[in-house]
Amino acid sequence: MTGSPALTPPALSVQREGRPRLVVVGNGMAGGRLLEDILACDPQRFAITVFGEEPYGNYNRILLSEVLNGSQEAQNIFLNPLAWYAENGITLHAGRKVVRIDREQRRVYCEDGQSEPYDLLVLATGSKPFIPPIPGTTLRGVFVFRTLDDCRHIASYARQCQRAVVIGGGLLGLEAAKGLMTHHLDVTVVEMAPYLMSVQLDEAGGKVLGQTIERLGIHIRTATTTKEIVGHPHVTAVRFADGTEIPADMVVIAAGIRPNIDLARECGLACERAIVVDDQLRTSDPNIYAVGECVQHNGVVYGLVAPIWEQTKVLARVLTGSDPHARYTGSRIATRLKVMGVDLVSLGRIQDVQSSDEVVQFSEPARQVYWKAIIRNG
Repeated sequence: MTGSPALTPPALSVQREGRPRLVVVGNGMAGGRLLEDILACDPQRFAITVFGEEPYGNYNRILLSEVLNGSQEAQNIFLNPLAWYAENGITLHAGRKVVRIDREQRRVYCEDGQSEPYDLLVLATGSKPFIPPIPGTTLRGVFVFRTLDDCRHIASYARQCQRAVVIGGGLLGLEAAKGLMTHHLDVTVVEMAPYLMSVQLDEAGGKVLGQTIERLGIHIRTATTTKEIVGHPHVTAVRFADGTEIPADMVVIAAGIRPNIDLARECGLACERAIVVDDQLRTSDPNIYAVGECVQHNGVVYGLVAPIWEQTKVLARVLTGSDPHARYTGSRIATRLKVMGVDLVSLGRIQDVQSSDEVVQFSEPARQVYWKAIIRNG
């Protein structure tokens, strides 16, 4: 794979004296875009060092479902391959996980003992998959769907399987289900809520989506709580709270994500559901900033890409001083799903309907058409 060695590469180092040391922890979509935005503002401003847990450059996580279903080659989803970092004077520690921050000494430490000093630190640690607290999640044949390596492992294991269960009927779960179908598996999606994509849709819209997905060959079980993944040493079935079970050769858990805030919490930064930041993405430590899925701004945690792009632009301007008064004031929420020929768009606060709102709705379930607009203050 281009830019993707099998072994952890050495740090790609560049000599840069006399500039403030900026360390970025996290080389995912938030960290990668922040680097691009900083270079666009002032490429000479910092001596930049980046730590990424995965042994790759930065890639487009949105396209992982296309890697799983075979419509994209893995090397084609890279945004910044390894060589890009050296070309732009950035030291990248790929495949190295930061496990501790010493705020007094302004230094980060990796699990292998390596450390790096900083003048300014940015946490772009993203999210981690939520694993339901049920028996059987450690069995062979149980996967999460979050990284490029997850895609490879799922695709490889699917070759020996006939039936798959996806736990989670949100955006990620439906994308995983589509990917599994292309491996000729019988796929069932299990969702605890009464309908699919309950975060982005209302009940009527979710049910239309469910009917559409079922017509395309995926089994849907909503209002269903998974009690246990059965088997030894590998998966053989999934058992539900009502006592029923269905056979399964593999299980993909796509039950949502949680902000990855362990590092921030352990070093004493203010955290609630995520790392608390102000309008300049600054944490409770004035020398530490945070950006992306790991942050909470005005009580809101965003799990979508568009808000992250807005945050990184503001943070780059603040850090480089190109616009020291730049502010992030929050984002409008938008989700688009294009799976199995289904076009779905969700904008704004879907569940936040007030009595004074005007609602315009059109539904034609037989044609799998549902359209709804909520009008407030004109």
